[in-house]
Amino acid sequence: MKTAAFLKLTKKQLSGKPVRSVGLITLVGIMSTVFFIGIFIIISLSNGLRCLKERMGADLMLVPLGEEVNTEGILLKGEPGFFYLDPKLTDRFYNCPVEGIEKTENQFFLASASQGCCDMAVQFIGIDEATDFTVTPWIRESMSEEGDYLSDLGIVVGSAIDVPQDHILKFYGRHYRVTGQLEETGTGMDQTVFADMDTIKDLKAGAEEQGFRFLNGIDPETAVSAILIKVKDGYTPEQVKRNIRTAMDGFQIIEAKKLTGSVEDNLRGFVVMLYLLLAAIFVLSYVILAITFKLSVYERASQYALLRGIGATGSQIVFLILQKAAVVSGVGTCVGLAFAAVLVFPFRTAISSAVSIPFLFPDALQTAGIFGIAAIPGILSGPLSAVLSAIRISKAPIYQSQRSL
Repeated sequence: MKTAAFLKLTKKQLSGKPVRSVGLITLVGIMSTVFFIGIFIIISLSNGLRCLKERMGADLMLVPLGEEVNTEGILLKGEPGFFYLDPKLTDRFYNCPVEGIEKTENQFFLASASQGCCDMAVQFIGIDEATDFTVTPWIRESMSEEGDYLSDLGIVVGSAIDVPQDHILKFYGRHYRVTGQLEETGTGMDQTVFADMDTIKDLKAGAEEQGFRFLNGIDPETAVSAILIKVKDGYTPEQVKRNIRTAMDGFQIIEAKKLTGSVEDNLRGFVVMLYLLLAAIFVLSYVILAITFKLSVYERASQYALLRGIGATGSQIVFLILQKAAVVSGVGTCVGLAFAAVLVFPFRTAISSAVSIPFLFPDALQTAGIFGIAAIPGILSGPLSAVLSAIRISKAPIYQSQRSL
């Protein structure tokens, strides 16, 4: 039989039971949608965790006792906050050399209000460019041109902060020029504003003029929120942590590796559950499709017997059945992936804001790969679920195929 004739038969089979065909297409579409979203989430979580590791920059962080949770909130979730080390403790640290430390830097945390004095509530992180080894390299990597982006009250903002066309943002009644916007990381740093200490002092002055007294007694000239430490080659963060503990106490010491490790551990269980869910959905869809195609083949057994009687071979019968299954799964996959794209892409910003863990959307190449990977189970589901029934009916004697499989 010619290919054109098989195509006509396939079309007739699909149109003969339109409700069933639409149901099968819908089932495959739902499976493809879930697969795309599931893989999309897994890749986004992986990207966010990778970016978090890359952007931490330091091996250890010293913060006030009890502020580890707030530190994680600032870095991971973009929750504005502030806290400050006891100046005496900071002085003691710098006057007491600790073996294994290559370099250190200070950071100053300041939160803006969400009232009329400010365009938005954000986390400010003040740095000293002379000693900074975490933020400044990141700024240079993100900008296309060389320059001093933090001078003259300039600020560099994270990717999630809306920058107006005039590149001016107002905080505590004062206006600051946005000189650059960093690439997306999927972490709390996307909601952060980076500034030098001159800008931080200007912000503090503006806050006091506006009647905000939350910084009473805090001098940005001497106050420190966190001390970041880079460990020398040949030492481990654990060794330097022990050395600090031996020399002094009063700090909460956060290991960057353990911070990212704890996030990774929390995500691992979630990702495993996602994989199990995807596997369960595929198995359930396969079973439903297999039963449906078996019933369909059973109903048309006499038609297949007639085709055999006029000269169709067993392989042609298998091809006819699998062709129908391939059309169903192909159409369902396309519909499902299109629906998934409509669900995900228009709401990128809302999804990023709602997720409180590192979550970085895939780039164009990764997205294309996700479409390809998500399409595989949908496209294969139809032919795989119909192949056994097709082989059985093709091998059955003509007189038996009219009765049962």
